[in-house]
Amino acid sequence: MRKITPLPMDINPQGFLVTDAYASGVPRWRLQTKELVTPSRGIRIAATNERDLELLARLHTAVTPRCAISHVTAALLWSMPLPIYLQDEGKSGPIHVTRRQEIGRVKRRGVIGHRAPLLARDVRVVNGVRLTSPEWTWVDLARHMGRSSLVAAGDSLLSRENPLSSIEAIHEVIDRRPKVKGIRMAREVLTLLRTGVDSPQESRLRLKIVDAGLPEPEITAPIFDEHGSYISTPDLQYKEYKIAMEYEGDHHRSDPVQWGKDIERDDRLRALGWIVLKFSDVQMKGGWANAERKVRDALVSRRWRGPSS
Repeated sequence: MRKITPLPMDINPQGFLVTDAYASGVPRWRLQTKELVTPSRGIRIAATNERDLELLARLHTAVTPRCAISHVTAALLWSMPLPIYLQDEGKSGPIHVTRRQEIGRVKRRGVIGHRAPLLARDVRVVNGVRLTSPEWTWVDLARHMGRSSLVAAGDSLLSRENPLSSIEAIHEVIDRRPKVKGIRMAREVLTLLRTGVDSPQESRLRLKIVDAGLPEPEITAPIFDEHGSYISTPDLQYKEYKIAMEYEGDHHRSDPVQWGKDIERDDRLRALGWIVLKFSDVQMKGGWANAERKVRDALVSRRWRGPSS
């Protein structure tokens, strides 16, 4: 039995191209050992690292000229929030790869090939991976996602910290892709995207409030007291009516320090005459009728008289 020797120093043992291995003098038998798997021709991945999405994407763009990782795969690498079914598909399914229309689709095992009229600005290089731009990727997702999920994904590109795109950039890609599947949904949802949103749950909460016929709340606007001292920045708020809304994720309950800070923040707001409303997954997934009534009652208590007020 041949002894399995370490790979040369210039070959990444987690994953590499077969051509690079041969160029470094690695014999063919070494590439057929059980510690390596072949996700697609010309590529080897360590068996313990078989579903490293970023590594797979980097190798696929290296082995295939003039292509970019796209669709669900690109969305995951851009850290866009996706529905569970798309997350599962992206993490365990084939890699999505797009090439320019005149070149032709990529045809290889482990890949779903696409063709599109990509321009240079539609492709970005992130950690050595060629990805379709965030706005191009978002438009690709429009045919696969519902309205609420697409709003959340779009808002994530316009986040308060480190935004990946802009409304103008998304609009420009939509205008260049008038016949792509899902473009009607993308156009509709574009008008619902907002800048400065911190989480997909906030996006979904805002959309539910608007769909209920209630006023659209402001996003992440800071609140100060009468002396100009900063109090907090609620997820959503009606400044005119002094109503603040907070989405409480699991980390708020599991982290005692964060929980304590939340309590102090809410106490300071209430001392200034604000109503503080809390929401969680329970309201978003099954108890929305009561949550909607809570928002409506708070508005009415502050003399909101309906859409015409």
